[in-house]
Amino acid sequence: MYLCPVDSSTKRVFLILAIAIALATALVKNRWKFSTDSLPESKMSQNRPIDKKPVDRQQFLTAVFSEVKPPENVGRLIFKDAAKLPKDSLEIILKWALEAGLEPLAIMVESDLAEQNPTKENLTNASRNLVFGGAQFTDNPVISNYLFQRGKILIDRGLALDGKNVPLRNALITYISEYENEPMKFLGVLRETLALDSNNIETHFIHLNLLRKSGQWKKAITKCEKLISLQPQNPMWLYQTSEIYGYMGDSLNAKTYLNLAVKAQKNQQQ
Repeated sequence: MYLCPVDSSTKRVFLILAIAIALATALVKNRWKFSTDSLPESKMSQNRPIDKKPVDRQQFLTAVFSEVKPPENVGRLIFKDAAKLPKDSLEIILKWALEAGLEPLAIMVESDLAEQNPTKENLTNASRNLVFGGAQFTDNPVISNYLFQRGKILIDRGLALDGKNVPLRNALITYISEYENEPMKFLGVLRETLALDSNNIETHFIHLNLLRKSGQWKKAITKCEKLISLQPQNPMWLYQTSEIYGYMGDSLNAKTYLNLAVKAQKNQQQ
């Protein structure tokens, strides 16, 4: 499921959103550059105890290779100091990781490549891949925590270059809400980010997830209305609205928005 660095954030977000759409329908998915047509819903709806003990590269790789062993040519390289590995060696590891379907490993190697060439774009993409990966792989705390922890390091480096980088700030918001679990800090960064771009789809969507997670249904409806105003033809926001009204016990509005979502989805498929 792993795509190239340029579009990596979109891929992860898109995949998770596809799951959300399927769930909403029952009630009544490319490398990641952010797409406003389909966003992924991360595992923000799941509460999990987080052991914030630092996870080093060795522990991360041991977890990644718990079931799949690297071939000899990759094994000779993977445990070496990434900063001293030439770009072509990292690309060998990346190629194998993609072929083997080891997305966490691919995320790590792309981060290694970004650190060798730390441009604003590279740091932004790598940070987002790491943080969204951390939110995606919560079933393995060692992998998830390593990705979150390294993501925060690159977020700080990227924001030092451009503190108004909204995609990077969105990664920071996700890190705070998913890893640090600090709602007030989350809201502070969220407000600052919306002040920079009040119509940023991704920022509003991340906020919607937090509102859903905390059961703030009326505020979640207001956020859905904002997203619908920004993207009237995107069925995702209509499905989300229908689902939330369902949680609120408002079957009339739930059905109304579900019908609108189905119609919008059919229009997109024509």
